[in-house]
Parts: sequence; C-alpha cells; structure tokens
Amino acid sequence: MMCAICRRDARGYGFAPSFIRIDAPTVKLCSRRCQDITGKLSGMIDPNKHETDALLAASISGGAFVETIGKTDLSGWTEQEWAALIDVIVTSFQDFLRQAYADDPPF
Repeated sequence: MMCAICRRDARGYGFAPSFIRIDAPTVKLCSRRCQDITGKLSGMIDPNKHETDALLAASISGGAFVETIGKTDLSGWTEQEWAALIDVIVTSFQDFLRQAYADDPPF
C-alpha cells in the first residue's frame, strides 16, 4: 500500500476521516509528517494538479542529474548511476508533493 501523500510505502500510519465525521476515504500513510498534512487537508486532496507539478519537478531534477553524469547514451550507465537517477527522481517527486500539500492545500 502506498502513502496517499508522497507515494512511499505506507508504514502503519493512516487517516480515517469517518471518525471525525468527514466524508472522505480512509488512507494509508508512511509517516507522521504525511499524516499531519492529511489531517490539515481533512482527507481531501486534489492529486491531479499537485502530481502534475511534482512530475515536472522530478523531470527537471532527473535532467539535471543526467547532465552531471555527462553520458547521454543511457545503455552505458552503471547500475549505481541508474539507481542514483531513480533516487533523484523519486525523491524530487515526493518532496514536491509534501511541500505542495503543506503549502497549498486544495480547500
């Protein structure tokens, strides 16, 4: 199960809005930080706008990483270079989502 905020692996945290009389789905979360964000959002999120922006941010970060490697032929990359690219992209995506939901709740 993935965290409803940052899409990391959910790890024992959650939000059950029915307990506070809010009509929204119960979600699984990865951390107290994401749980706090969800609580502020009252369980309601607009993933389309924020996820689209997060994808753009992740693409920019991934592109910058590729430039630092200096290799445009991806078939010549090492396993460590691939792993680092994935880490850069996923981390950028998650960080953007956390910041977007914390700074600009969709309500």
